Amino acid sequence: MTRLASVGSSGRDGRLVIVSRDGSRHLPGPAPTMQAAIERWDELAASIAVAAAAVEAGEGEPLEIEALCAPLPRAYQYCEGSTYLSHMERNRAARNAPLPPGHGTTPAVLQGHSDRFLSPKEPIELGDHAWGLDLEATIGVIVGDVPMGVTPTQAASYVRALVLINDLTLRNVLPDEYAKGTGFFQAKPLRAFAPLAVTAEGLGDAWDGRLLHAEVRTWVNGVPLGTLRSAADAAFGFPEIISYAARTRPLAAGTIVGSGTISNRDPSAGFGCLAEKRAIEIQHGQSPSPYLLGGDTIRIEAFGDDGISIFGAMETTVVDANGGGSSSASGKG
Repeated sequence: MTRLASVGSSGRDGRLVIVSRDGSRHLPGPAPTMQAAIERWDELAASIAVAAAAVEAGEGEPLEIEALCAPLPRAYQYCEGSTYLSHMERNRAARNAPLPPGHGTTPAVLQGHSDRFLSPKEPIELGDHAWGLDLEATIGVIVGDVPMGVTPTQAASYVRALVLINDLTLRNVLPDEYAKGTGFFQAKPLRAFAPLAVTAEGLGDAWDGRLLHAEVRTWVNGVPLGTLRSAADAAFGFPEIISYAARTRPLAAGTIVGSGTISNRDPSAGFGCLAEKRAIEIQHGQSPSPYLLGGDTIRIEAFGDDGISIFGAMETTVVDANGGGSSSASGKG
């Protein structure tokens, strides 16, 4: 399993390192940054593999997870598709909103900010409790240069690495932006990333060319929220989303394509976001759980069938940007 990361000591893009499978050691990468490696992937793939074998054999320096930023600290583009239909169906039903045209037949793809991403342990700033901050466990792929008009059959060959994302959303800001019909902007704060990116080849059978086969677990304040199968109940695979996004223009190397919030149709699997949990509670006449407040903690981690953490853990704390506020763990909010 070839694992890549960025050490945050060398400017805004960090410094590329190759990380051992157990996350304890690292070696310098063959390019200065992750972005540079993605752009020169065909040229550098062999060197990356050699470094991965060396660090696995015991070479390298100790790795401090706290020193890592997001695998790509910033990207030229971020987009995502609503891959898991139950996520949209539950949330829109809860607010009596119609489903979009083409639901279930074509991906609903949106473009998001990518000028900066949060590191795995960086605090999440919340400016106002009334905004309704929510987590969203999401799988993403980093692609090379994707030509315009690529077909789904061709698209899988452009996937370079996979990442784990917390695609945070301000739920109570969404309605006004929906009404304008121009997409999200204020409703999407900075996204957070797990510390490691894993090459598609390094995932073995866990990556089938369309979806990641993993168990994604979410916790809020140490309490389990979901234990989800990332390959279950997905209406679209990454090749379909990439093909859709590249229909009328190419995608630049380093573009991150997200899956949308992971959601399983069986509610007993739990949830990748609080909005779905609230939707089920409302459906059953229960008081909905509060959204995230200052002091709340979030943990998201994905595990392979061998029980090993694929991307490392993302552990973040919500902080009040303007001071004050109390944690929803106290029952307030």
